This record gives sequence, C-alpha cells and structure tokens, in this order.
Amino acid sequence: MEVHRCRFVEYQPAAINTLDFTPSTVKNSQLAVGRANGNIEIWDPNHKYRLVKTLPGGEDLSVESVVWAHQNVVANPDPEDDPEDLVREREILLAQPPRLFSSGLNPYIMEWDTTTMTVKKSCDTNGGAVWCLAVNSKGTRLAAGCEDGRVRLFDIADGNLEYIRSFEPQKGRVLSVAWAPDDEYIVSGGSDSAIRTWNPHTGRTIQRMTVSKKRKEQTLVWAVAALKNNTIVSGDSLGAVTFWDNSMGIARQTFRAHGADVLCLAASKDGNLLFSAGVDRKINCFRRTMKKKSGDSVKDWISVGNRRYHWHDIRALALDERPKVNSIVSGGVDVELVACPAVEFPKLIQNRLPPFPHRYIVSMSKSQQLIMATFFNSISLWRLGKAANIDLSSKQAALPEMVEPHQLALELKLKPECNITSSALSEDANWVAVADIDNVRLFRVNQGSEPGKLEVKKQRAFGRELNSYLESHHAAPGGHHVLFTPGSDKLIIINPESRILIVDLTKWEEGSFEVLREFGHHRGLDSEGSSSEDQAVATVVSLTVSSDGQWLATADDVNRIHVFNLDNLKHHLQLPQGSVPHTALSFNDFRPNELLVALATNAFYIYDVEHKRLTNWSSIHQDMSKSRLLEQRDRIRGVMYNPADKDKMILYGSGYMCLVDIEDKPVAKKLGKRKNSSIDVAKPEEKNTDSDMPSISISYQYQQILYGGFIGENQMVMVERPKFSVLENLPPSFYKAHFGAS
Repeated sequence: MEVHRCRFVEYQPAAINTLDFTPSTVKNSQLAVGRANGNIEIWDPNHKYRLVKTLPGGEDLSVESVVWAHQNVVANPDPEDDPEDLVREREILLAQPPRLFSSGLNPYIMEWDTTTMTVKKSCDTNGGAVWCLAVNSKGTRLAAGCEDGRVRLFDIADGNLEYIRSFEPQKGRVLSVAWAPDDEYIVSGGSDSAIRTWNPHTGRTIQRMTVSKKRKEQTLVWAVAALKNNTIVSGDSLGAVTFWDNSMGIARQTFRAHGADVLCLAASKDGNLLFSAGVDRKINCFRRTMKKKSGDSVKDWISVGNRRYHWHDIRALALDERPKVNSIVSGGVDVELVACPAVEFPKLIQNRLPPFPHRYIVSMSKSQQLIMATFFNSISLWRLGKAANIDLSSKQAALPEMVEPHQLALELKLKPECNITSSALSEDANWVAVADIDNVRLFRVNQGSEPGKLEVKKQRAFGRELNSYLESHHAAPGGHHVLFTPGSDKLIIINPESRILIVDLTKWEEGSFEVLREFGHHRGLDSEGSSSEDQAVATVVSLTVSSDGQWLATADDVNRIHVFNLDNLKHHLQLPQGSVPHTALSFNDFRPNELLVALATNAFYIYDVEHKRLTNWSSIHQDMSKSRLLEQRDRIRGVMYNPADKDKMILYGSGYMCLVDIEDKPVAKKLGKRKNSSIDVAKPEEKNTDSDMPSISISYQYQQILYGGFIGENQMVMVERPKFSVLENLPPSFYKAHFGAS
C-alpha cells in the first residue's frame, strides 16, 4: 500500500493553565480546561474522558482561572414561603445547568454560555489582571484575586454577576484564593510571602501568616486550599507544602516535597486527601492519618507517594472523588492532560489524553490531492508529493524515492483576533470556507502566478448575503461548523444557535449565494419551525455528508442525531437516542446510505438511513462487549474507506488504526424448538463462540494521528503530529542535578 505519511502540519496546542470539575451537586460531572490561547475545553470524564466541545478564545486572552458555579440554596427566600415551596425552589435550582466563569490577563470576569459557546456576561473588576477565582460552596458568591493586591467579591446568585465589595489592599498581586468549606472565611496567597484569611462580610483581615523566605527575596504563595477542621494548606515558590492551623495562625507541618515552585493544590471534600504539583513535574499525594504521640492519638499528614507523568511544569490540578469519576487530573506547559485514579494514587496506570481537537485541523481534496491544515488564525494548503514506483514483489523492504516532495501551495492568514472554529476545503479544491465566532468567510481558490502556487479571492457578496439573511431572521452571526457537499455545490453552515443553513454555490459567478433552507431541529424546532416535544437547545458537535451528496447527518451534545435529505431539503429522520454519547459520524463512501455512529465506549453501529433501520451486519454484531476495540484508551476520531476493498473500513483514534470487515455474510439460521437426532449437540465449552463478534485487527504503527483518508486504491494519507515535535517547541523544563553532579 502507498502511504503519504505527512508531518508537515505543525499544529502546536496551547499550554494548560487551569482546570476545574463541576461541583458535586451537578448530576453529570464535567471538566473545564483553560488554555493559554484563550480556549476553554469541556471534557466528559465518563468513558475514559471525551472532549465534548471547545469554547473559542482570542489572541492575548490567556485563561488564568476557570471555575464552575452551581447554586444549591435559595438566595433570597420569601418570608411567606412555606418549607414545601422552598424545597421546590431548591429542586428547580439544582436542575439548572452549572455556570462557567473565567478570568485572564485583563480586568474582566466572563461568564460563558456553554451551548452557544460565546460570552454570556462580563464584569469589569477595575483591578488589573484577574489571576484567580473561587466560588463558595453555595454557588452564590465569587471571589477574585487581582493584580492590584485586592480580593474582590461578586454576587452570582440567581443568574447575576454583580460587584459587592473590595477587601483591604495588600502589597503585590493576589495569586491564589479559596473559600472555607463552610464559607465562613476566604483565604488568599500573594506575592508578599503572606497568607491571609478574610471575613467575606466585611472585607477585613482575620489572620495573617508568613511563609519562609530567602534573604531580600519575597516568596510567592502560588496556591492555597482551605480544609475542614480549620486547616489551611499553602504551596509556595520554595517548593514547600505547609499545613496551617488557622485558629492559631501557626504552621503545623511543612513538607519540602518539591524541588521548585508548587503551582497548584487539590483537596478532597472531606479534607483527608491532598495533591500538590509544580515546576519539578512531580505530583505528590498526602493523606491525613491517626498517629500516636505521647499516648494520645493525633491526626497528622503523611506523604503517600509521588509520580512524574509530565515532561514540563504542571500548572493545574483538579480532583473529582465521586466513585463514578475518581480522578485527579493534571495539566501544564506540555499541553497534555493526564488523568489518574485518585483514591488509589499512585498505584494505578495513568490515562494520557490526546491534546489535539477531534475535528477540523485537517481536511482533504481527494481529486486534487490537496491537504488543508487549520491553525489558530491561519490556514495552509499543501500539495501531496509523488514517489517513484517500487518493486512490490521484492522481499526486502525499501522506501520509495521521492520524485516530487510535498509542496506548500497556499498560506492564508486572517486578522489576529480571528480564532478559527471550523474550516473546510471543497472536493474540487475551488472553495475554502473559514468560520469564527463572528463571521463565516468564503474564498475562491485559483491558480497562482507561480507554478504550483494557489491564490484566493474573498467572496464579499457571500458575506453580505449571509449577514442579510441572519439579520432578517434575528439569528446570530458566525459559525461553529462549515462543510461542503462532495459535489462542491452547497455549503453547510451551523451557527452558534445551532441553526443549520444550506447555502447554494452554483450561482457564484452572478454574485448570488442563496440560503436554500434552514433547519432548527437542534434548537427544539420541528420541520415547520414550530416548537417540538423535545425543546432542549443543544450544541451541534458532529456533522457529515454522504459521498453522493444526498444525506446530511448532524449530532449534538445531548446525543440527538438527525438526518436530512439534501435533494429535497427535508428532515428525514432522527436516530434512536442512546444513553452512550457518540464521538464520530461517517457515511460509507461506497454505500452512501449507511451511517456509522461511533460511541464513547468505542463500540459502533451502522444505520441504513434510507430504510430507517440498522444494517444486517450491525444487527448481527450488536454486542461488542468482548471486542478489543473497547479496550483502547483513545476514542474513535474518524473512519477511512479503501476503494480497493469496499467491504472493509478503517477506524482510527489518536494512537491506533482498526481494520473492520463489514462484509454482509450469510448467517446460519438458528434451529427452533424441534430437536433432530441427526444434529450434533455442541459440548458446553463450545457453546460460547465469537461468531457474533466483528472481525477486526488493530495496528499501533502511527501515533498522534490528526487525520486519515484514501485518495485512491491502496493510496492512504496519514497526517501525524508526533509528541516529540510538540515538545521540542517548548521552553527548557526544570532540571536539578543529583548525587552531587555539577
């Protein structure tokens, strides 16, 4: 097989600055990941972690802190309400989704709408950069630590985001802040070697504790945590983890657990488990245990163990101790999330999560052999190379000689503030569509003046006509997804409100880009635009078009999968809604009516959309519980179909490829109740056969796969981004010589 192994897509993920799990009052746990490029990722920790969506940021909008809030008490109860009314109001509050807040290197605190993935509210702190945020246990107050040395308090009850008061100023910036478990006080750490506790009602200092410091040099208190029994924990720039008695204002225990700055702490709700991490790449675990001192039983902290899972500084930790999740998650400069079982730490194996988005980094034109790579605010088009033929009959392995190397044909850079959410290259390579949260841009691709080079021309008439349509229908601008049909005659746009727009491209020479149809099924509307029974508005996270251009399938984050007929522009069907979320959709290139739906467990099924039922193959292989595919740690990212073998398909994740035989073979009919003496009865040990299991083979030859596809018979394109290529672009990590070495 001819393989175009491409490593020219130099996609560099951003460093992880902050992590936070949803509060325990939220039924389905989620993890928010704030990155240095301003993006906030939402992960589902179930099914070995799954990236659900990415909230786009912007240039120079690094996310320094991200927190979830979930109000679980009635903030201003009516005196006339009886206890039953209060219980009912609290149940309504608990049924609401959690709210997401973030802050960064500007004075604004932002609340995000996680459905439209846009900023919902913002509030100016007037205190410079906001380095840290913390929400109280009731979900009604938000504390912010600012550049000017003040802690500011905000009211977030009942959907508000309003300033309440500023606390007394301190010298230097506030680097860390945390609430006491009972919300009685707030603890903060700063750049002046001090830890302070505050009265949230008055904004005055209750206690001031000073950490160790070197001569003429301040110690930075990077992290603080408040535990039960009036215990405060601090992590500082000297590598010390210190446990304080808040009532006395004294240090009880100090661990020189790290060789450099301790940047983050994570504590369990019961206050008996603590994790610390920092610049030395080490995660330490501490437990509170009973010890006997002078005949008395005393609770002391001990170091349980440590692990080094990262290649660079660890900037953030998040702990979810609920049995269903049971994870301590870490992230930092090396851009990779690592999840470990928390209770068993450090005994069990870690789960390394791929740092690359699941979609839209790479798209391909098979007919023109062009690869398009998407970055933060730019795209590049590469022409695939050609190699000399090799003797396949030879037993000796040999690499073919390159006749034409891969060539950069086009580089398109947008304005710095444009954070690309989606991009697409048409199959005929005449169109490029680029979407961000504010605009959708369409470019016509032409041959350039230099040989092999391409040029683009922006279609301004498209922007005018699309914006006119959106304004007349009171719809939000921008797009989450763009995709061309295989015939390059239609452009599908999904805007932040989950409206699906079908745009006609056939009359582009006349300057006409008509919106042929709008579907609102992911917004709780039916085909006529009226409210349907399922009125939940959800974010569309996946879409795909069949190879004949007839079918469009879209899926959202509440696992509703709709199929539309693009020939008559009508809604065709909604697939049965399962409990396991999907991770990928794909129509078979050679059986255009067969839709593959990959699930978060790595099981999958194939649905015949034309006849509205499972395919015969999928009906036979419904039980995949024993399949080796379910043992893989990475989720299925995409599907490839080789024209040379139309009865097979290749599923791929970040670190594996899986060849599946989907040939519809005849199955022997099962016998009824009547017994025939001439039929041999199987022995007990032979009864459980794997005849119902799909025939698969798994390869680990390629790692950090961004995209895979076929451009012809036995001509595979594999786009990789090896880990060492990402790490070599990072600054030098912390190193400390051992055993007296200089």
